[in-house]
Amino acid sequence: MASRAEAYPRQKSAARKKSRSRTPLAWGVVWGLVLAGIIAAYFAVHYAEVAPLLGPSGLFRLRLIAPLAMLAHQPQLGLPDATADTVAQVLMYAQFPLYGFLLGILWRAAGFLRAATTVVLIHVMAVGAVMILSQL
Repeated sequence: MASRAEAYPRQKSAARKKSRSRTPLAWGVVWGLVLAGIIAAYFAVHYAEVAPLLGPSGLFRLRLIAPLAMLAHQPQLGLPDATADTVAQVLMYAQFPLYGFLLGILWRAAGFLRAATTVVLIHVMAVGAVMILSQL
């Protein structure tokens, strides 16, 4: 009679299975997310041109869509108007590609759920900062 160890094949531990089955995300996916961010930035910039014409609700929507750009215009930061305009313009175009790049890099390292949560948390914190600073 065969011993129990010989009768059943050796099972791999869950950690070893996970480490072997989880391969890093391809760089093509990361750059694809950056490209999606560039496309999203194009539409966000066009919406930002129209949003202030909608009155107070338009300004609120603009704060929700482009909080990083709106942060540059907060007087508490002490930036001169010309510098704030330049920084806001750069952030308006760079926000979504940066989100895409961050999502791709974090997805490679920590998985999609953690990466998406991190990007959403950064955006929500920026919206909160704009809302708080605009009330002061």
